[in-house]
Amino acid sequence: MRELAKAVAMLLAASVIVAGCSGTSGVNTEELTTATGSTTISATTFSTVAPSSPAASPSTVSSSSASTTQTPPTDGLSIQESTDRAAVEAQWVKFWDVYLALPHTPAGDRQAMAASVAVDPGLTSLLTDANTVEQKGWDSYGQIVHRISWPQSVDGKATAVIADCQDTSQVGSVETNTGNKMTVGVERNPLQGSLVRGEDGVWRVEQAFYLKDETC
Repeated sequence: MRELAKAVAMLLAASVIVAGCSGTSGVNTEELTTATGSTTISATTFSTVAPSSPAASPSTVSSSSASTTQTPPTDGLSIQESTDRAAVEAQWVKFWDVYLALPHTPAGDRQAMAASVAVDPGLTSLLTDANTVEQKGWDSYGQIVHRISWPQSVDGKATAVIADCQDTSQVGSVETNTGNKMTVGVERNPLQGSLVRGEDGVWRVEQAFYLKDETC
């Protein structure tokens, strides 16, 4: 059974928290290479959770960013399944947008921002990591590429599992006072997330996992 590590609080804070196996996490850990269904590739600037290492050398980082989204094919999917997948994917990407923004968001506004994309334990992880990064005097830099796939269908349920082979090779933490890069991610980072649909109809991330020792 695969060992999983919690995805939040890994790249920016440069720490890893070991979680349980798939049997207790509730996350489907099917091989990403055998996942079927739609695939989305989008680029946006935000922090991620790739295993990180110190940057090769200090450098000043630009704050410019861009976002693009490629709509996945929906052939063979019902209207409901296509709609649910699109909503889940959008919230998954937004979750990481919020992760980027929280460290430089006023402390009084963080709870509401995080609650728009996450529920516990993911919600608490977002807020804890933002505080840790801020205390270090760091922030995030770079552009991440999402390669989203579907290990299983939503099938009308209020829970969903999403897979993401992220390119985080241009993403990491930066020292705000100097602009020096402190950590950097990897080109292929296998993640899975579990999301729940609230009574308001909005999908939120419950947990995000890095699939340790897996490739994608």
